[in-house]
Amino acid sequence: RALDMLNYHQIKGKSLRIMWSQRDPSLRRSGLGNVFIKNLDKTIDNKSLHDTFSAFGDILSCKVAADESGNSRGYGYVHYESDEAAQDAIDKVNGMLLNGKKVYVGRHLPKRERDSKETKLSFTNVFVKNLDS
Repeated sequence: RALDMLNYHQIKGKSLRIMWSQRDPSLRRSGLGNVFIKNLDKTIDNKSLHDTFSAFGDILSCKVAADESGNSRGYGYVHYESDEAAQDAIDKVNGMLLNGKKVYVGRHLPKRERDSKETKLSFTNVFVKNLDS
């Protein structure tokens, strides 16, 4: 009942988020069902993000990133109960217009995985100039 009545309710200017406790951290750490959304309009809040993405499956967690003053940073996260729901949301919402802005929706990659992809670039050509013979 608290989920229905108090979720996304404002308390002292902050949006209250209520979700079921996940005692098993393996689901959260595995990254399955975790979706990243960028290029969100500044008017989209946690509730509107939840309302938009709940059509694709059960949501465990949903959040729009905000700065210290509570203004949207233009990106957010949705964690689905199943990987199929996440893939369905990616397929159907990626490239759509939300509040007049074209959004990117894709799998969330942890920072360590994003960094490792950048460092895997390998170059094989070397250019050397002005060597004395």
